[in-house]
Amino acid sequence: MNYVGQLAGQVLVTVKELYKGINQATLSGCIDVIVVRQPDGTFQCSPFHVRFGKLGVLRSREKVIDIEINGEPVELHMKLGDNGEAFFVQEAEQSSVSLHILMRSPKETQFVSFLAYNNFLSSF
Repeated sequence: MNYVGQLAGQVLVTVKELYKGINQATLSGCIDVIVVRQPDGTFQCSPFHVRFGKLGVLRSREKVIDIEINGEPVELHMKLGDNGEAFFVQEAEQSSVSLHILMRSPKETQFVSFLAYNNFLSSF
């Protein structure tokens, strides 16, 4: 009987050590977004990040993320990258957009202008 107690104790310690070893960067998460209509009718929002953990990244090329605004589904989607990051995929109408802007999230002091979504978001 003492052997069973020792074995159970070792299993508990092993599970505890595994839990402590979880890398927080591999977990899923996102931050809230604040969108403000500007006087000229365009929208600007706070920076946002969406990331999915390792389990969400399996077969990531097949993953499409549906978006809801105020709990209502909208016709706007994101795709999931190999490292769990979510990003928008759409054809660019303007060739003046610098590609380096599209490769990373904005700094906290910058705001992203959603000129392309002006007509879409104005219905909310």
